[in-house]
Amino acid sequence: MSSESGPNHPRNKLSVAETAQLVALALPLPAILPWTLVTSPFSSKFSRSRNWKIVLITKAILWLVSNSNRKQCRAIFGETRDSYDAFLKSQKWDPVVDDIGEDARLLWIGPKVTERVILHLHGGAFLFGVTPSAPAFWNHVRDNLAKRGKKAGIALLNYTFVPDGEFPTQLKQAIRALQYLLDSGVKPENIQLVGDSAGGNLIHQVLSHILHPVEGVPKLSLSAPLAGAYMMSPWMTLRDDPILHGNDGQDDMVYASTLAYWGGEVMKNCPSSSVPYVEANSAPEGWLEGVDKAVKRILISIGENEVLRDACFKYGKTLQKHHKDCSLFLDEGGVHVEPYLPFLVGVQDLGTVTPHLIDWMDQNFV
Repeated sequence: MSSESGPNHPRNKLSVAETAQLVALALPLPAILPWTLVTSPFSSKFSRSRNWKIVLITKAILWLVSNSNRKQCRAIFGETRDSYDAFLKSQKWDPVVDDIGEDARLLWIGPKVTERVILHLHGGAFLFGVTPSAPAFWNHVRDNLAKRGKKAGIALLNYTFVPDGEFPTQLKQAIRALQYLLDSGVKPENIQLVGDSAGGNLIHQVLSHILHPVEGVPKLSLSAPLAGAYMMSPWMTLRDDPILHGNDGQDDMVYASTLAYWGGEVMKNCPSSSVPYVEANSAPEGWLEGVDKAVKRILISIGENEVLRDACFKYGKTLQKHHKDCSLFLDEGGVHVEPYLPFLVGVQDLGTVTPHLIDWMDQNFV
């Protein structure tokens, strides 16, 4: 990692006051969480229908991120490499890391298999690391695909966070990752892009760059469309907008105000020319025309109770105008990136999105 970035850079280190505030934030949780359980039968569909562990972790995340700045959130969620190393240690696997240039790395979850590759662009508002349970989730997907005869490797892109790198840094790193895989002999029709939240946004950036190359970012030429692109709760409206408030306060793990704060951090120094890439729902009409030539199939999963629900549907319907095989999957009662939550708290019921996703990805791989 560059000396100009990382958790130890002065701009990312917590002050004594910020550290004390984080400790103080945790103190009310023993009172807040039991009350959440008491009121959950009378709350939203999410709280009434989900395992109590998922309800509690969602409330805990909501409490913490709603009262934390971007540096504190980075401290809470940690660094992508740390979450990757922790998962591999739990599996007693050795890390497999490819330094691909542009201060980015591919972190292989399990064996490095290149016949088929799932390239994971993780979420975290471009401000903090991968959801700690994401490696376990994607390992579960990989195992189930292997049982169906579709052995695949999973590469997690370890990219630079804002403000250490601003647009188009993350796009440049994602394009470099794809080019690295192609140069390694992986066929585009054997690559599936997957991304949650900000990772879904980064998939949009990649597709936009293929259609409208960004100056200073290497062009990506594909001999065939990518096999698939899956976006879990994609973050496509970054600035405060009425579309974020229609479903606010429905037991999601984040409020619209928090998303707007994070979005402001991401877009703080973005020129107007970058808006169609960074904030997909602000792209001009026809921006995604030709996207069907870049990727064969697209799937977007959306939580019924998440703040981003309406923004996700808006983006999905825009995609459907230009891609006949773009499907939207509504997770009834679901919250933001909910498929990861069972793996975070050890719940056996994986919900409806995960089995649907495995079937969908199986169909995409030959």
